[in-house]
Amino acid sequence: MSTLQHQKKFPVWQMSVISLIRFAEPISFTSLFPYVYFMVRDFNVAEDPAEISRYTGYLAAAFSLAQFCCCIQWGRLSNRIGRKPVLITGLVGSAISLLIFGFATNFYVAMGARAMMGALNGNMAVIQTTVGEIATERSHQTIAFSILPLLWNVGCVFGPLIGGSRFLTRPKASTMSTPYVSSYEKSLGNSYESFLDNHPYALSNIAVAVLLCFSAIICFLFLEETEHSASKRYDAGILIGDQIRSKFGFTVPFRSWKMTEADCQMQANMGGSTDGTFSNETTPMLPSPTGDSSQACNDLEDGSDKPVAFLSRRSSIAIARRYSTPLSNQLIPTNISSSGLNGISETLAYSQVFTNKVKGPILANFTLAFHFLIFNEFVPVLLAGTFQDGSLKFPFHLRGGFSWKSPDIGSLLSSTGLAGCFFIMVVFPFLDRHLKTIYGFRFACLLFPISYLLLPYLAFLLPEHNPALQPWVSTVCIYFCAALTVLGSSLAYPQVTILIYRATNPSHRALVNSSAMSATSLARFLAPLLFGSLMSHFDGKGLGSVPWNLLALIALMAAVLAFQLEEHDEDVDDNVDTS
Repeated sequence: MSTLQHQKKFPVWQMSVISLIRFAEPISFTSLFPYVYFMVRDFNVAEDPAEISRYTGYLAAAFSLAQFCCCIQWGRLSNRIGRKPVLITGLVGSAISLLIFGFATNFYVAMGARAMMGALNGNMAVIQTTVGEIATERSHQTIAFSILPLLWNVGCVFGPLIGGSRFLTRPKASTMSTPYVSSYEKSLGNSYESFLDNHPYALSNIAVAVLLCFSAIICFLFLEETEHSASKRYDAGILIGDQIRSKFGFTVPFRSWKMTEADCQMQANMGGSTDGTFSNETTPMLPSPTGDSSQACNDLEDGSDKPVAFLSRRSSIAIARRYSTPLSNQLIPTNISSSGLNGISETLAYSQVFTNKVKGPILANFTLAFHFLIFNEFVPVLLAGTFQDGSLKFPFHLRGGFSWKSPDIGSLLSSTGLAGCFFIMVVFPFLDRHLKTIYGFRFACLLFPISYLLLPYLAFLLPEHNPALQPWVSTVCIYFCAALTVLGSSLAYPQVTILIYRATNPSHRALVNSSAMSATSLARFLAPLLFGSLMSHFDGKGLGSVPWNLLALIALMAAVLAFQLEEHDEDVDDNVDTS
């Protein structure tokens, strides 16, 4: 079959539904970045402005710790009850958490809401699994999995725009920041003004919560269950969704859970096809074993819940070329019995699974997640801090930040999200074709220390310190550093995922991928906790550039580690132990 014919069979409808769910995730995650500094400040929990960084770190750490503790459990639950209920729970749970966060009147309620959001939302891994089960054709997998990081970056464009909008977020007036109120905002009425005065951070969270609830409704109505045993159960949401689609003229597929055992027996006695069609001259003499109703009959006859081998060894390589799926592959040890997966061994020697060539890429992924999350979380804090020219002295003396307002921070984050889309769509495929994976990863790792090292020293370019320079000079340089970091992340994350995949024995990939995900969550818990404390400590001493110098050093050590890694051949025989 030609490539064009294959692409015509691409599961557009189901990928559209899962894309909407994926699109909502980064919006909810990034919408708070533009205003989190001002929110912590308004809680009056920090006795000194230098302590604000510490408390913003606590908020980020609460989310990551809860996610670290619960993410794997959500993945296991999705194997028991299905992907769809877990995805809906994650969306609704995130919406409720955002509402609590937006209406929080003290720091501890806000931190509890962030922890609740991390605990209730395990959608990231489940979405990856679902995509792997939707796009079963090898020619579709690269497209399907490349959509995920693209949607993340698109969401990173809109999230900061919502959180930084002066119509939805209005930090309280203080000596550190005075909000600007336009005449248009005043024309909206006293109720609007009163609401923003009482709940300055609620509207942006309400807007994101509405989007999450809308995504949950779409998921309930139109997402087909992909987990094998759960897909045979009655789905009221799909039934309603099919009726809606039928009214608009769409052809809805046959649902296997509508096929009863009596229907199967009747069709067998009549000699009819099990796919609900009549035989004619073009109908194959043997029905396809992959049809929905045929599979339903087979399942009813043997009463089993046998797992479906969605992906062959060769097909799974296409997934690894973008993002491997930690939960979609079953853990298959070398002593599988002839009956299938019933002979799975539950004990695997640590040395057989986590070899040196596996631990290296996992450590590289840990360090990458560690320093990149610090950049994402604390660049808004640095930019929002009040500029204090009297404390500025090269090379280490810096106090406060750049005195940026919330809308300015939102514009920066949105612009870098848009740049990330370009890097993933254009730059990454180009390097992927012309460079080996390990070379691309090494190149990406060299970009981070440059950006981290330059960032705090851009304060010397502010016109308040150097009147000879125009205000746009420092702004352009900040945008450049942010774009350089996003370029590095857009290249490094897919490359290190491929390196982990290729270094792992096929029998151990699910275990290694889950361990790598847990390590990443641990890094995202430790990073804001440690860096927030460091930033507060050194800022209080007037040495605000030191934490960023240390971050550049960590990124440099990660780059050195990247040059110690080796790329392993992915085309190994499944029966050969690659440890």
